Amino acid sequence: MELEIQTLAYGGRGVARRGGEVWFVSGALPGERVVAAEERRRRGIVEARVVDVLSCSSWREPEPCPKALGACGGCDFAHVAIGFREKAYKVALFGALRGAPESLAQAVAKAVFVPSPWYYRLRGRLHWAPEAGQLGFFASSSHRVADLGGCRVLSQELLALLPAWAQCLQRAGVPAGELEFLEDVAAKRRLLLFRGAFSGHLPRLPGVDGFWGLRGRGWGERELILELPLPLAVPVGAFVQGNRFLLSAIWNTVAAVVREGGFLRVLDLYGGVGFLAAAAQAGGAQEVTVVEVSKRAAQAARANLPQARVLPMPAEVAVGQGALGGASLLILDPPRGGLSPAVRQAVASSQASAVLYISCDAACLARDAWLLQSGGFAVRWAKLFDLFAGTHHVELAVLFQRA
Repeated sequence: MELEIQTLAYGGRGVARRGGEVWFVSGALPGERVVAAEERRRRGIVEARVVDVLSCSSWREPEPCPKALGACGGCDFAHVAIGFREKAYKVALFGALRGAPESLAQAVAKAVFVPSPWYYRLRGRLHWAPEAGQLGFFASSSHRVADLGGCRVLSQELLALLPAWAQCLQRAGVPAGELEFLEDVAAKRRLLLFRGAFSGHLPRLPGVDGFWGLRGRGWGERELILELPLPLAVPVGAFVQGNRFLLSAIWNTVAAVVREGGFLRVLDLYGGVGFLAAAAQAGGAQEVTVVEVSKRAAQAARANLPQARVLPMPAEVAVGQGALGGASLLILDPPRGGLSPAVRQAVASSQASAVLYISCDAACLARDAWLLQSGGFAVRWAKLFDLFAGTHHVELAVLFQRA
């Protein structure tokens, strides 16, 4: 089907209209004329993918990763040239923010964009398919594991190790599962965590300093020291932002908020290993509280921030116990689904002077922004971080302050 692409939908697909139907086309960009192959259809909506580009947008990357948009499902924005990512993200975010407070939509439209180079991932999960002897990401709309030769997301050092890892896993009889990796910023050291059912001995792998299973069996080191930019211990399997090139930009943003706002008492409600809380301390915060549900990450936060108070519990339990009381700045970096109703209500009714909300899902941020606005918070600014370069996901940081 030949289509004229009008805009981008949230999720990164090109949007076209034809015969009373709306087409969402993977791999298409605004202003392009494309030939699209239908994949599924329902009630006036057609999902499709590009099979030929008849007229190219200036946004299109002339030499995209050859495995993107089909062979590998890891990067659904690989066809967007680096110099046009900001425009593409902002157009796609417009749809997600249609139901948002106008002040948030305006702030995102004017937001500073922080781009990322390729080969950025220091943390992620690879799928292991023993029958194919393959380690990689799933192919698009499939559970087939794609070959990652030439991938532009993983470090080149890690990519070079994958064939040897696959051979070792196969020889050891490791079944299908996920292989979570954690690299240091320089891509010199790495740890692995196998997520799957395996009671045997995990094999020694080249270029790996520690390899563990979910039940605690394994060998080697369990954590790496990452310069973020201060040295912080990060256990394999614990959450930390996964872009090696943008960690310093996020750190500087948090430190600047604390320093410029004069916030002395800071609470990080989804604290992980204490990365954002450490940045708050660097900015001048004198009392820092970290809430983290993961026991292992909370232990790391305690070691990383010996002067901070660390609460190893869910955010919902912490706010129910009055953890927000006294904090002048709340830092929120919740899971993709955003704040739960209990946390949303507690934050909106808190006495905090400001909220720094970091989100990878604009629709959930838009939902939560309404309640913050009703609680007296106003949007001051937004920033976009290209934390997931090559994909339609983008990290938003928004500062809310008491109006």
